[in-house]
Amino acid sequence: MFMRTRILSPILRTPLRAMRPAGSVVSLARYQSSTTTSTTSSISSAKPGNPEKRPMTIDRELPDPFKDRTRNRIQFVGFWVLMFVSAAVMFNYEKTSSPVVTTTLHFLRRSEIIREVLGSGIDFADLYPWVSGELNQVKGAVDITFDVKGSKNRGTIKLVANRNSRKEDFLIHEWSLEVDGKKYDLLADKSVDFAV
Repeated sequence: MFMRTRILSPILRTPLRAMRPAGSVVSLARYQSSTTTSTTSSISSAKPGNPEKRPMTIDRELPDPFKDRTRNRIQFVGFWVLMFVSAAVMFNYEKTSSPVVTTTLHFLRRSEIIREVLGSGIDFADLYPWVSGELNQVKGAVDITFDVKGSKNRGTIKLVANRNSRKEDFLIHEWSLEVDGKKYDLLADKSVDFAV
């Protein structure tokens, strides 16, 4: 058998790159460059933070903090008054809920003198009671007064006591009830053995 062979012409044996025109590569590169530039510019112009599209402007003047001094002084004084009242209410709440005051109320309800003068249902005289004076258990100093009421009358309780150290009990100097200018010595009441 004989195999047939064909001789390729010089044109067919030439690579395809050689057949491409010389100017086509440059034109394609220019087209790609121009397309990329236009796309980048359109994206940058579409960004919300572009300063060219959203300039910063001030519509009105800023207020002068030192213009109305009288108003500023009133607000300053009012702020400190509010802070003082809030602190006083907080400290008074600590006094009313302290063990010394709660123990005093407990013994007042058991006292025969209190029941005879004020009646039953002994409690603070007001809805928001106020305990005046010094109540420092850490220091060991108690000198307080507060109002109480019963079913018959209302009066003022005074308690004065101190102690030298936290390991000792309070030494009571005065525990009294005052009603309409008359004072009753509650330490002389034999029905209770008062101690704080």
